[in-house]
Amino acid sequence: SSGINAEYGNIDVGEHANDYKQIQAKEKLSELQLRVRQLLEQVDQITKEQNYQRSREERFRFTSESTNTRVLWWAVAQTSILLLVGAWQMRHLKGFFEAKKLV
Repeated sequence: SSGINAEYGNIDVGEHANDYKQIQAKEKLSELQLRVRQLLEQVDQITKEQNYQRSREERFRFTSESTNTRVLWWAVAQTSILLLVGAWQMRHLKGFFEAKKLV
């Protein structure tokens, strides 16, 4: 019989990765100093998240502008082709009717 082995674990990131009670004991920090350190680390995390979101927004804006430009040129190409085909058809039909002496 085949057995399934599964292992589970938690990975803490950001401010949650730090054990502040251990840091407080190791560095002999007062409660106020520890809280200030926590707040500074939170501000650092917020700043990193803002920078990440800014870069994502910039990349998204570039992609959107690029897509809009392509859509515009596609529409211009379609319209041009439609007008050229229409003009060609009118010329062709005019020549056809003149050859048949219907006009």
